[in-house]
Amino acid sequence: MEEIVLKLGHELPFNNVSRLFPETRIYRWCNSQVDYLEFESPDPAELEKIRLRLAEFAGHLHSSIIFSSTNGTVMTTMVTCRCSNANSTVRMTESADCLWKAPVTYSGGYETLTVISPENQNFRNLYSSLKNIGSVDIVRKTRLLPNALRDSYTISLSDLFGNMTQKQAGNLATAAAAGYFDIPKGVTLESLAGREKISQSTLQEHVSKAESKLMQAVTPYIRLYVSSVLRLSTEQNM
Repeated sequence: MEEIVLKLGHELPFNNVSRLFPETRIYRWCNSQVDYLEFESPDPAELEKIRLRLAEFAGHLHSSIIFSSTNGTVMTTMVTCRCSNANSTVRMTESADCLWKAPVTYSGGYETLTVISPENQNFRNLYSSLKNIGSVDIVRKTRLLPNALRDSYTISLSDLFGNMTQKQAGNLATAAAAGYFDIPKGVTLESLAGREKISQSTLQEHVSKAESKLMQAVTPYIRLYVSSVLRLSTEQNM
């Protein structure tokens, strides 16, 4: 069993939106009934342009908007799901008897899709289907132990962010979207504080506390991952 991270270039609907609005990153969750989307951008004007065209984008999918709300640099949207093998890599993944991990992300006209394949032939079938719609680059392949699949789906948003205050989580999200954690940094804390109209010291405090709480929350999962890697290494050397 393998986990494969793919970078895809194609002209399916959600990816086309990301190509039109390259400053915006799109996160997608789907349960075959509803698509939940988060549009994250450091440019509020770009989010507004997307909002004004939501009905048009939904129409291309023969879908309809259930809910939409904008808060600062993030717009959340729910639309009725009209996914098929013809318009969705998620459905293509399922048709190849593979699993996909949410969220699927879209940025600058490229989709990042993480799939779990039980056998090599399943992934070969999926890869062939994906090649028919555009470019496919394998970013990373990781072998999974049988019990690692269960572990990879146990983490929740409340596990990660439940101990943060709303301001801490909000400022962490804003800093991440603006490129503060990129290498090299895409923005300084000073300029980000000016943009958000708060003091640099307050922003620093919120981001630092959020970072600390996030690391405390994710540490058990890091230990679990390291343990899985060590078990896999031991098995391979036996």
